[in-house]
Amino acid sequence: MKMLMGYIKKHKWFMIIGPFFKLLEAFLELFNPILVAKIIDEGVRLGDTSAIVKYGLIILVTNILGFVFSVIGQKCASLTCTRISASMRSDVFKKVSKFSHAELDKYGTASLVNRITNDINQIENAINIFMRIMLRVSFLLVGAFTLSIIINVKMSLIFLVLIPILIVLLVIYTKKTSPYFKKIRAKLDNISKVTKENLSGTRVIRAFNKQADEQARFEDVTADYTKTSINVAKISALLDPVIFLIINASIIALLAVGGWQINIGGMSQGDIIALIDYVTIISISLLLLSQIIAMLVRTTASIHRIDEVLKTEPTIKNADNAHKMNKLEYDALMEFKNVCFNYSLDNKEKSFIKDLSFSIYPHQTIGIIGGTGSGKTTIASLMTRFYDVTSGEILYKGKNIKDFTLEQIRHEISIVQQRSTLFSGTLRDNMKIRNEKATDAEIIEALKISQAWSFVSEWHNDLDYQIMAGGKNVSGGQMQRLTIARALIDNPELLILDDSSSALDFLTDSKLRKALKELNSTLVLISQRATSIKNADLIIVLDNGDVVGMGKHTELMKNCDIYREIYESQSK
Repeated sequence: MKMLMGYIKKHKWFMIIGPFFKLLEAFLELFNPILVAKIIDEGVRLGDTSAIVKYGLIILVTNILGFVFSVIGQKCASLTCTRISASMRSDVFKKVSKFSHAELDKYGTASLVNRITNDINQIENAINIFMRIMLRVSFLLVGAFTLSIIINVKMSLIFLVLIPILIVLLVIYTKKTSPYFKKIRAKLDNISKVTKENLSGTRVIRAFNKQADEQARFEDVTADYTKTSINVAKISALLDPVIFLIINASIIALLAVGGWQINIGGMSQGDIIALIDYVTIISISLLLLSQIIAMLVRTTASIHRIDEVLKTEPTIKNADNAHKMNKLEYDALMEFKNVCFNYSLDNKEKSFIKDLSFSIYPHQTIGIIGGTGSGKTTIASLMTRFYDVTSGEILYKGKNIKDFTLEQIRHEISIVQQRSTLFSGTLRDNMKIRNEKATDAEIIEALKISQAWSFVSEWHNDLDYQIMAGGKNVSGGQMQRLTIARALIDNPELLILDDSSSALDFLTDSKLRKALKELNSTLVLISQRATSIKNADLIIVLDNGDVVGMGKHTELMKNCDIYREIYESQSK
């Protein structure tokens, strides 16, 4: 709640003005039963038409004023809740954008999307209802009870019995349902995750005729969600009928005692009508209050989930006093010193990458090869500081890579990852992601180096060609060449290609490597193909996170059995 109060304070004037006008509306509404009582006692009973007209006009004026006050209050509530939700959503998105891969792995895409959309929508609705209804209802409850005491103290004792019983019911309901709502949000994340996987992997699912299996999987997670929701619904289903039962019993008691009071002259007919109006106001207010409390209980789970994201500190942060890269003197461009790494933050003893040491010198081409799961992509992620080492250190230009800002590192080091990604928009927009100021000439030059200009030049409007989300209107090989071109914009100091030419034919791959060799950048080639890296200045051979060979092609063919097996199997 402390987190939410921080956002509310930013809009405190709306939070004051809105409820104030809603209270004025409620204040006017509370006088309607008294005015109706006056019409009955002074107008209808005595046959005074002027009294009926007078009090009728007063009721009309109060209702018009109440309408005006209600509109102002509603407007303030709408502005406040939408601005708070927009600000909160922006802050959460900014926070998530700063997360390292470790935090993204921890939460998962589906959960983060749900928090930014569903949970913040839940909070927005809660603030809106709190400003529009809850404060008004609370004032009506207190006001109706106070005025009923003024009308008749003895009759108001019925409310003293009614209100505590209803409060106890609401407390019990809150305690019973609160744990369920937290579970419901988590189970909703599971539904989103399964849905996202099915939609993104629909081609694979159809290719292997797994529609029935995936349907069963989806039904399992929805059934789990439904079961928890039904448990809450069972408790909620009892609340309204029990409240109505207590309220109706109170009205019956009020009519019985009130009728007796009228017979003995203790009350007027107008007073009993006013009291019935007030018990109706109290009844409706308590019923609304119970529903609002139920919603607020659900909202506390959403607030906790948003607060959890906002309080999560990224494990990878910018250096406070970063070095200036253009003023550094160095021998090796990048150096791994006894680097160990483990994806699990809880188990630091068992490392995936073990005691890795090597150096990359300017203008060198480094090849990294190994079987699936050997740690090739992990090394690329450590070079770009997507993850931090568990032990040891990585030096860049002679300084610990942690002593630079992330912006500095990712400006000088460009990576093309295994899973190529293009975004919806023009090809030009995609090419300018690395450098917004890139000219068309620079983009075309990068496309030529990556062997992409041959097909881009044939497209209608070439650089203005519209790319679909995820690059679904280009082939795998085209996408790889386009992402390589994007990485070449702005001449990176170190270029990492993480198996990013796997979809290319051997001739195109050969042309690409020849063009990259002519660049001024230092190149790290991660590949499954031995032919793609055989001419590298240094080849690192990995097996299950261990370095089993390091050297040039001829040396490894003599000394490294794993490299020789890979090369010979591919050559034959």
